Amino acid sequence: MPPLRLSELECFVLGLVWQLGPCSAYEVRRHLRESPSTQWSASAGAIYPLLRRLELAKLVRATDEPTGNRKRRTYAATVSGRRALRRWIGPPLSRDAITVVHDPLRSRARFLALLEPSERHAWIESARDSLATVADRVQQWHQRHAPPAAHHQNENPDRMAPISQLFRDMMTRHGEMDVQMRRAWLDEL
Repeated sequence: MPPLRLSELECFVLGLVWQLGPCSAYEVRRHLRESPSTQWSASAGAIYPLLRRLELAKLVRATDEPTGNRKRRTYAATVSGRRALRRWIGPPLSRDAITVVHDPLRSRARFLALLEPSERHAWIESARDSLATVADRVQQWHQRHAPPAAHHQNENPDRMAPISQLFRDMMTRHGEMDVQMRRAWLDEL
């Protein structure tokens, strides 16, 4: 049987479930919502059905845990889920993984000739100011999601916590470099 075709969002959420460990849909949503990137939807209408599909495909295992008057459903990646995640990570890398990324700022800049010179200048300054805010959000995200060293002692060894943290740090670095590149690009406009 050929491997199940998963969307980028499904694979990313599967990766979060693996990385965060047994976690609830709410925790996945919170992680996506707090991200400085707007690439993924954190809506309940997207995440809850997505996790259910991953569960039906046996890529995650759901466990109901009693918490007061309600049950808390947590998800953990299964062996099949980790295998699917490895296929998604690659190699080989899909064409979608290696491309010029979607950038709404760049899309708008394409049509700056429509604006008067003073409007273009104001647009560039506004974009520069907004990127400073994004840079701050990248740092805030990193501080919120970088667990203290003691946290790693209780982690599932399968997740190789110190290495996982290294790659989380590299995601922060990627965000920093992305903002720097976009600022440099604005300087050339």
